[in-house]
Amino acid sequence: MKYKFGVILVGILFSCQNQLNSAYIVSKDVPRENKTDRAWDQGWLMVPENRKMNSSNTIELPFVLSRVADSLKIEDTPVLIMSGGPGNGSLHMANGSVYTSWGKTRNLLVLEQRGTLKTEPSLKCPEIDSLINLGLRNGLYGEELGKLKMKGTKMCYERLTAQGIDLNGYNTLESVEDIEDLRKNLKLDQLILYGMSYSCNLMATYAQKYPQNVKALILDSPLPHESNHDEEVYQNLDSTLVRIIKRYSRSDTLYDNWLNYLSSIKDTVFEISIDSIQYSYTKNELIDIPVNNMSSHGGLKDVVPSIEKIISGNHSKMEEIMGYYLGGSWQALGMRYSVWIGEELPEEDKLSIKRNREKIEWISGYAANDVSFETKKYWPVNSIYTDWEWPDGTFEGPTLIISGEFDPWTPVWYGRMMLKFFPNATHSIYKENSHLPGFTDKGTDDIAEFLNSKID
Repeated sequence: MKYKFGVILVGILFSCQNQLNSAYIVSKDVPRENKTDRAWDQGWLMVPENRKMNSSNTIELPFVLSRVADSLKIEDTPVLIMSGGPGNGSLHMANGSVYTSWGKTRNLLVLEQRGTLKTEPSLKCPEIDSLINLGLRNGLYGEELGKLKMKGTKMCYERLTAQGIDLNGYNTLESVEDIEDLRKNLKLDQLILYGMSYSCNLMATYAQKYPQNVKALILDSPLPHESNHDEEVYQNLDSTLVRIIKRYSRSDTLYDNWLNYLSSIKDTVFEISIDSIQYSYTKNELIDIPVNNMSSHGGLKDVVPSIEKIISGNHSKMEEIMGYYLGGSWQALGMRYSVWIGEELPEEDKLSIKRNREKIEWISGYAANDVSFETKKYWPVNSIYTDWEWPDGTFEGPTLIISGEFDPWTPVWYGRMMLKFFPNATHSIYKENSHLPGFTDKGTDDIAEFLNSKID
């Protein structure tokens, strides 16, 4: 079975002996308009869905190689940039990234990671969004809403598997091989790799397995493979909140007041009316307000005021939070679930996650991740470690690791964890920044300086 959608096999196309469990390129337009003044080499990378199977579906991954004008170009090695999540799309970055201080003088390569928004197939799960939306509109919250989400998860899993999609083929190590297949098919000697959040794990792993093919490595807010994120995330959130309060508040009691307030409303159900519909919410949705502020550079200064407002009974930001849930996911949730359940949860301890969450009073009962051991019951993919061995080599080329001082998701100490695998790395900590400081003006300028000084 192959996912063919009326494509004409032109461009770079290998002979039939390469069709079984091999990769090739089909030249056709990608689902993204070129809004730059650059020439695009675009096409679809055709790769096996599961390289561990003797016979596999072929899946289609769109890519763009955006070429800078020769008068501006510093050198030919392209920067491969991919988004994180896991589950986020990447193709949109083919437009915006060319206007950054590092991108305007370099060729840019963007590959849509397998299973994400614009690939064939895409592991989107509209069933989950529809059922959550239905539940919210009918006043459901908490455990009852969670049951609906799991029902949607099961429906999505069953639909995708009924279509013949092998959900065991969607993981980081398959994506590493996708990058290598793209490099070889484009006849590129080397790549400059730029990862962000989860895709730092992907890029770092590629550099560890294929160090000779990497000219430089940029890791913006890295999520190390060695971390046990679900066990650590609650302590990371709490310690970040403490430091933010210390930095932006003059009150010595705000943190304790926050704990006391959440404790006082732990069983309370609130209501909010939006467009004449009543929605229910609890303390967990209120926690989303400061957590969302903690997650962005511009929101850091709003963390303290948002907590003070909530404690005073002002829940005005809940309309924004509810709109987020009603709006549905912008990720391919099926891809997110397959990656997390197949390679993260097998190395984590369910009891440790529970204990660490309960240890921190204000966060007890709050789900910091939308993927859990409960999700695994309805999305039963295999552990990646049954068939794959994770690379543990080092990359000795120039590496830039970027961390935000107040990043609750990939904290500074995650950046430090990466140093043992990248002995020539520079670790830059961005003061008063949160997640992905590489996208700030200073971050893009620093990346440009790093590339210009280290590899040119």
